[in-house]
This record gives sequence, structure tokens and C-alpha cells, in this order.
Amino acid sequence: MKARSAKSRIVVEGKKSSAASRQLWAGLVRFNRATAGPLRYTRTVLTARDGAGKVRGGLILQSYWKESYVELLWLSEKARRLGYGRRLMQEAERRARRRGSLLLHLNTYSFQAPGFYEKLGFRRVGGMSGSPPGESRHFYVKRLPAG
Repeated sequence: MKARSAKSRIVVEGKKSSAASRQLWAGLVRFNRATAGPLRYTRTVLTARDGAGKVRGGLILQSYWKESYVELLWLSEKARRLGYGRRLMQEAERRARRRGSLLLHLNTYSFQAPGFYEKLGFRRVGGMSGSPPGESRHFYVKRLPAG
């Protein structure tokens, strides 16, 4: 006689969400490595600081396989239009090339800086509208020359 299995269910994790999140990521990473090889994952945090050392903005870059992803770029109001954004993106691209990434990608909203990324040579590859209302999200990629 077969044992009855418990009914499967979907659970919204509360107090255990951190542990569940780690388990999910570990499972995905194991699968990805088995399928596509070592990720060579790195996460780099770059900051833009003023003369007094205060953080005025920064960029977070994730790199894996042969690609790099700009997770975020943020500048304080006082730091905008002073060249910090361009310098941060140039450093991210330099690091991506150095590690052998063949592309650099990111996403931004219509109320953020799509034109800025286009001026840096990024090409829009997709988008979606209506979230937030009246705005749109844009996905960009920049191909990097090999070696």
C-alpha cells in the first residue's frame, strides 16, 4: 500500500524568508553551474565621494559568466550633472572589459536617465509601460569587444 503524500502548497514566508531565500538562490546557482559552467560571480560597489569624503552617489556592478549588470546607479541631487555618473559608468565598463565580459546591461525608468545611457553607447533592447502609471521601464545593453 502506497503512503499518502502530503498535499503540496504555496507558502508566503514570513520569519523564515531569509533562510528560504538563501535556499532558493543556492538551488538556482547549483542548477546554473551544472548547466552553464562556473559563474565567476563578483559584485563591485563603486562610490562617488566629494572632497570631504561624503558619499554623493555610486554604482553596483554584478558580473557573471561573460556579462556584467549595472544593478543600480544613483547620484545625490548635488552630484548630478558634474560628471560623476559618466565616470562611474566608465569605471564599470572598464572593470567589465577587464574581467572578460562581452556585454554590459541595465534597466532604467523613463523618469530616470534613458538618454544618459544612450549617450554612453547603450542600445535599448526592450521595455514595458504603465508601471509606475504614466511611465515606462527600459532595458539596455552595450556590447563590449572581446579581449
